[in-house]
Amino acid sequence: KLGTAGAVVWGSPSGTPVTIFTDFHCGYCRALVNELERMNVRVIERPISTLGSRDIANRVYCARDKARAVKAAYAGEPLPAAACDTSGLDANEAFARTNNFTGTPVIVRSDGEVLEGYRSRDILEPWLRGARR
Repeated sequence: KLGTAGAVVWGSPSGTPVTIFTDFHCGYCRALVNELERMNVRVIERPISTLGSRDIANRVYCARDKARAVKAAYAGEPLPAAACDTSGLDANEAFARTNNFTGTPVIVRSDGEVLEGYRSRDILEPWLRGARR
């Protein structure tokens, strides 16, 4: 139900789509991203600020190279300030509240099935294959 605004897309363009709601201060989110980077997936990352990371989310979302900015954010590297329309991030947070996503990460499969919390690759791969078409 969310549009493209507020999404940071990275990974394999032809990979299995997976949406993740994350916070750049979340260690489990960083671990999940590391797992997903090793998989054949197209990640639609939707930053939300559950741990006070909205400034970082704004900087990532407004970066010219968003995928690179995501890596830098999880690595704790400084990100330059940039200005853009961040109303998509507001929409991510409103969606998360409406759907009672109170923590991160939240993993959403293409058919709408949800997993809350970190999952390893050996769990994610079969779960993603199980999507109803």
